[in-house]
Amino acid sequence: MFSTRVNALYAGDFSLVRLSASDLNALAAPALPAAPSTETTTPPVPEKDWTVMVFVNGKNNLESYALTDVNQMELVGSTKKVNVLVEMGRMKGQEDDDVNEGDWTGVRRYLITKDSDLKHIASPVLDYRKDADMGSWKELVNFVKWGKTRYPARRYALILWDHGYGWKPLDDANIPDFANVSKGFSLDDATGHEISTLQLGAALKAAGGVNFFMADGCLMQMASVAYELKDHAEVMVASEEMEPGIVLRYARFLEMIDEKPQSDAEELGVNAVRIYRDYFISGGDTEFTILTQSAVRLWKMSALRAKLDVWAGLALAAEREVLASAKKACKSYDDPEYKDLYHFVSLVTAGTRDAGLQAAGADVMKFITSELVIENWALASDSNGISIYVPDKYDPLYDKLQWSRDGVWDDFARLMATLPPSVPPGE
Repeated sequence: MFSTRVNALYAGDFSLVRLSASDLNALAAPALPAAPSTETTTPPVPEKDWTVMVFVNGKNNLESYALTDVNQMELVGSTKKVNVLVEMGRMKGQEDDDVNEGDWTGVRRYLITKDSDLKHIASPVLDYRKDADMGSWKELVNFVKWGKTRYPARRYALILWDHGYGWKPLDDANIPDFANVSKGFSLDDATGHEISTLQLGAALKAAGGVNFFMADGCLMQMASVAYELKDHAEVMVASEEMEPGIVLRYARFLEMIDEKPQSDAEELGVNAVRIYRDYFISGGDTEFTILTQSAVRLWKMSALRAKLDVWAGLALAAEREVLASAKKACKSYDDPEYKDLYHFVSLVTAGTRDAGLQAAGADVMKFITSELVIENWALASDSNGISIYVPDKYDPLYDKLQWSRDGVWDDFARLMATLPPSVPPGE
C-alpha cells in the first residue's frame, strides 16, 4: 500500500452501503474511555458466521489512511452475524504524522461498531498495548489468537493492512527473528521491524490458520508469498502491482459478508476482487495507471509448484535468446524483477522450438487460469493474477523461502539473472 497524497475517496456516493435515514439518526457514538481499557477476561460472545480481523499498522507514513479505513469499517461495523476486530497502531514523529483522534500513540484493539461519523472512531477500545511491535510476527499471532478466543466464529478472515513489497524487504537494514530473512510486510517505524515472508507463514501456523487472507499492501500476490501460506489459509487476495493508499471499500466488503454470511472463503475472495474493481472503474480516484487485484486458491500452490518445476527444468535448457526476449518483454511491476507468471510462460512457450517445453507451458498456463486464480482484475493487460521473481541480480535470500527449498524455480531464477537485465542500467 502506498500513495503520495490523501485521496478524498469517501466524500462521494455511499449508496452501496444502503444506510437509511432512520439508521443514521439512530447511530449513537459511544464515547471512548478516558483511559483505554486493558480488560481481557470477558467471556466469549456466541459464535457467529465470520470473525474478520484487521491488523492495521499505522506506525509509519500511512497513519492517516489507517484512520480513514477504520472509520470506513464503522459504516457497517459488527453485526449479529459478523464480528469485526481491528488492531491499530500509531506513533509520533514519522513522515505524514496525523494528529487527529487525540493524537494517541501505541496500539489499540477495537470491536468495530456501527457509526456514521467518518472523522471520529467511536468503536470501543477493548485492549491497549502501549509498546506492542506491529512489525513482530508474534504480535500478529497474539492478535489472531485473541480474536478467535474472544470472538469465535464458524470462519475467520485476516486482513493485513500496511506497506508491502512482495518477498523482498521493506527495510534492508532490518534483521528480524528469522536470521538473514529481512523481507516482508508491516513496517513498524517505531521499532524498525517488519514481518518477513517466512514469519508470515509461521504466524498463521501458530495462530491456527484462517479461512480467508488478504494482504492489503503493494506487490504481495507472488507465488513465493502464497506458497508460504498454502497450509494456513484457503484463499489469498492481494495485488501483483502497487496499490493506492485507499485500496478496498471496507464498508461494502463488510456489508457483503453480512448480506451473505454463509459465503465461504472463495466467495469472499471473488467478491473482494469485484468490489475493488467496481470502485475504480466507477471513478475511484487514484494516481496509479496500473491497478491489479486477484484471488488465488492457496491449496493449489503445491500443484502449481510441481507443474512449474517440470516447466523450469525444461526451460533451463531452452534457447537463451527466447528466455532473454521473454524476460525483457514480460509484464513487470513496480519492481522490474517481479513478472506476471502466466505472461512470462506464454512468451517462452510462443518462442521456443522445444515441443516438450511448449506442452509444459500450456499445462502451467491452463492451471493458472482454470484452477489457481479464481478471480482476477487488472486495469492494464497481461496481468493474470500471480507474479514471480525473475531477477537481474539473484538475491541469495531467495534460497531461504519454502518455495525455493521445495522447488527448482530458484535454479531457473539464477539462470535468468545471467541474461541481459529487464531494464537497462540507468533507466
